[in-house]
Amino acid sequence: MKKKLLLILTIFLLTFSASLPVHAASKIDAKAAIMVDASTGQIIYEQNANQQLPIASITKLLTIAVVHDELQQHAITDNTKVTVTPDIAAISNDPNYSSIGLVSGQSYSVIELVNAAMVKSADGAVVALATADGNSLDEFVLKMEQKAHDIGLKKANIINPTGLTNSEMKSLSSSNVSANAENEMSAKDVAILSRYLIHSYPAILQVTAQKKANFFISKNNVKSIENLNKMLPGDQYTVPGVEINGLKTGTSDKAGACFVSTGNYRGHQIITVVLHANGNNKDNRFIQTQKLYKMLKQDYHLKKVNLPERITNVKVKYGTRQTITTTPKELTIWSNKPLKSFTISQNFNDKLISNTQTLQAPIKKGQRIGSIKLTSPTLKTISNEPLTYSLYSNETVQKGNLLERLFN
Repeated sequence: MKKKLLLILTIFLLTFSASLPVHAASKIDAKAAIMVDASTGQIIYEQNANQQLPIASITKLLTIAVVHDELQQHAITDNTKVTVTPDIAAISNDPNYSSIGLVSGQSYSVIELVNAAMVKSADGAVVALATADGNSLDEFVLKMEQKAHDIGLKKANIINPTGLTNSEMKSLSSSNVSANAENEMSAKDVAILSRYLIHSYPAILQVTAQKKANFFISKNNVKSIENLNKMLPGDQYTVPGVEINGLKTGTSDKAGACFVSTGNYRGHQIITVVLHANGNNKDNRFIQTQKLYKMLKQDYHLKKVNLPERITNVKVKYGTRQTITTTPKELTIWSNKPLKSFTISQNFNDKLISNTQTLQAPIKKGQRIGSIKLTSPTLKTISNEPLTYSLYSNETVQKGNLLERLFN
C-alpha cells in the first residue's frame, strides 16, 4: 500500500478567473447513461447510473476480461485451439442470434474467437472462448462472478458469458435459474468494467477499432464482417473531434439497444455507456452516445488546477541533491461550473520513501514516484475515490556518497 498524507493542501473558496456559465444537462433518451474520463475515473455525466438493468451482449466485456486473465496466467495462449461442439455450433448458427456460423468439429484459435466476439458479437464464439481453458460453462460463470467482485461490480448478476437469456443458451442453459433470466449490471458498473478492461488489456482496442474483419469459418469459407459499432471513424455516427476506437454493442428484448463507447477527445480517453435507448430504432443508442459527446464538447471544459511548489518540488534524502522537480505541474478536470473548494494530497510509492516519509535516492528521470489525489464535494468518480493522477520525477538523483548521505 502507498503511504498517505505526506503533504495535504486544502484550498477553500477558490474560483477560476475564467468561469463559464453552467448549462443544464440535457436528458439522454435511454433508461440509463454515464460518461467517464477513463484516466481519472471522473464521472462527467450520469443518469440513473446505479439501477440494475439487463445488458445483453455488453456481458462479453466481462467474458473477455476473464479470458485475458487466462492468457496472463498462461492457461491458454492466443493460438490455443478450441474445438466447436455440436451444442456450441447450434448457438453459432442460429439466425436469431449474433451468429457467425462456426462449424461443429472445426477448431478455432483463441485470437480468432476474440475477434469474432468483439467485432461481430458472435455468441457461439463467446461460448467457445469460455471453454478454451477446459472449463464447463458453470465453472466459467463462477470465474466471471469472481472477476466482477474483484473489480468492484458488487451487484452484477451473471447467468452466462454471452448475454443471451438462459433459455436461449439451448442445451447449454443453466438448471439453476429461470428460463428468461439474463445478465444485469448498472451503467456505472459497465463503466467500471470498461475502464478496467482497456487499462488491463489495452490491445483489445486494436480489435474493437477494426471497421471490418475476415473470419475463417472452414475451408473455402471466409466471412468478411462489418463492426456493429457505427461510430468508428468515417462511419454514420462519427462525432467530429472525437476518435472512437471501441467498445461494445448489446441488444435484447429486455435490454433494448445498448452501447459502450471509448473515444479520444482532447487527449483524454472517454467512456460512455447507454443502456436501453428508447424507441424501436436500434441506432438510437448511437444517437444518444453522439449526444453525450456533443454535451461534453459544448457544456464541459477542461479546467486546470495549478499545483503549489511544495508539490512540484519534492525533497529527497540520501542523494546527490536535496530536491527534484516533478510532473505534472497542473491537474485537469472536466467541469461545467467553477470549482470552489478542493483538497490535494500527495502520496509516494512505499519502496521510494524513508522512515521519515521522504523520498530517498536513487530516483530516475521519468520514474513514477507516486500519485496526486484531488478531492472536491463537486467531483465524483466511479470508484468513489478521489481523482488520481500519476506523479513522475523530472530528474535523476543518484545515491550520494557517505558524506552526502549524512548531510542530505
